[in-house]
Amino acid sequence: MRAWITGIISRYRLPLTVLVVIQLGCGVLIALQPRYYQQLISLVVAGRYEHLWSSGLPLIAQLALIFIAIAVLQGISGYTGSVFSFSLLKQLQTDFFDKASRLPLGYFQKQSAGEFFTRFNSDIAQAQRFFADFLPGVGRELITAIVVTVILFYFCPASLTIAALVIVVLTTLLVSMLHRIMGFYARAQRDTWSQIQRVFDETVQGIDTVKVLAAEDQQAAQFQRHTTWLKKLSIRAGTVLAVFSPGIELLTQFGGLGLVALAYYLIARGQLGLEPFLLFFFYATLLQMSVTQLTRLLATVQPELTGMRHLSGFLAEAPEAEESHATATLPGRAVAIEVSGLTFGYPGGRPLYHRADLFIPAHAVTVIGGESGSGKSTLINLLLRLYAPQEGVISIGGIDIRRIPRTELRRKVGVVTQNHFIFQDTLRENLLIAQPDATDAQIMQALEGAQLKDFVARLPQGLETVMDPRGAGTSTGERQRLCIARLLLRESPIMILDEPWSNLDDRARTLLAEVVNACKSRATILILTHERHPALAIDNLYHLDGARGIFREEDPAGG
Repeated sequence: MRAWITGIISRYRLPLTVLVVIQLGCGVLIALQPRYYQQLISLVVAGRYEHLWSSGLPLIAQLALIFIAIAVLQGISGYTGSVFSFSLLKQLQTDFFDKASRLPLGYFQKQSAGEFFTRFNSDIAQAQRFFADFLPGVGRELITAIVVTVILFYFCPASLTIAALVIVVLTTLLVSMLHRIMGFYARAQRDTWSQIQRVFDETVQGIDTVKVLAAEDQQAAQFQRHTTWLKKLSIRAGTVLAVFSPGIELLTQFGGLGLVALAYYLIARGQLGLEPFLLFFFYATLLQMSVTQLTRLLATVQPELTGMRHLSGFLAEAPEAEESHATATLPGRAVAIEVSGLTFGYPGGRPLYHRADLFIPAHAVTVIGGESGSGKSTLINLLLRLYAPQEGVISIGGIDIRRIPRTELRRKVGVVTQNHFIFQDTLRENLLIAQPDATDAQIMQALEGAQLKDFVARLPQGLETVMDPRGAGTSTGERQRLCIARLLLRESPIMILDEPWSNLDDRARTLLAEVVNACKSRATILILTHERHPALAIDNLYHLDGARGIFREEDPAGG
């Protein structure tokens, strides 16, 4: 985290320097004020009334200038802080999105999307507060305390100043202890809050399952359990803060009282004059206020540190490694896929493939069947290099896929998964995600190739119609064909369909089969399914033997 904070400070050194310098200037000006108060009171106490106007008015005028200067500096600081916070927010969002798009698939498969996004937003806000508020605030209070201490040593007896510093050190020790305790509670609260977000996100995403199983009460109970624990944690953290903060405050108050008593003792012994006493009184009070403010800042900074620790940890995650030798380019036409000696199994799981061989010819429809869980969908992850084989070679067009950059591979190999994701955007933008520079004529050609011309005609605004979230309002078959239209628009020479017949009626299955048959002339087509449809013109048929981890060739006409 230190390296990340250093990087942020280096990237935004100009606005941060302005913020810190402004706050340091405010600290110096604040530290100068008591000197003028002391001189004004000294005029009155000394009974030098004839000098009140001649000597007092300039002091008051200088105080007014200090007040104005502080106000102006704080205004500049507020504006600079706002500009800096927005720039930091934009940059962190960009860094986050860039990192998320480059992380391995497995990183995201173990966590809730809602929890992940909520934590990200929270971490960004904590980082903004740390850099824009905490650092300048600490700088202001520190410079105030340092200037006050120097003035005390210069104008007041060393015994008084040393006594004041002892109180500061004791306060610092208590603050350090409070800092560690609040750090523990900040981490525990964050983890519990993440659990709450996970339950909420999974309930919303799986609301159909919850309702079908009549599991509303169970989900509510789980939600209540986590929120109750968060409440207990918050109360405990609040209790600690409620005990420590007044204790620290009491120490500084009694310490200040002790300092005043010591000053009176020195006056009584003739070792301290009136003016040094007044100066000490004002500056000891200011030092106490600065230490108190520092205590509050340090006691409440743990949520910011916890959030930044997670954010910096995420941004430091290693992206998908791209080998330097991966420079081969796939041809923009249909080519064969060959699997030789493939061995693979997920960590901690059973082997899915054991020295398996497979040949998928170009310009043909190849179907791989097999029971659920046998590893059919895993083949897609291996072809796209989302995972690497433990043994064996996968080649496309005679090129080992390890020599093909991932971006190149994923542009040429188009996949329609079981989860047909439609973004909440216009139909046009949902298709342009596959080919950003496509013309309307190319879009309509792709839609017609996917037999979606009538679908577009029914939409109230045609290509400009905004699709419902996740494609709600469209049928499963329409969503599948929209995904195929994306592949046609991209002109993917290899098309892979994962369980395409799921949740389709007979008419939608027949329509989809006709679309696939028509695509055979331009692409290599691989279909992974445990079902077959008579309208589909199958050229090659394999069965994935899950027990042995091999592909067994079968007769396509054998039923």
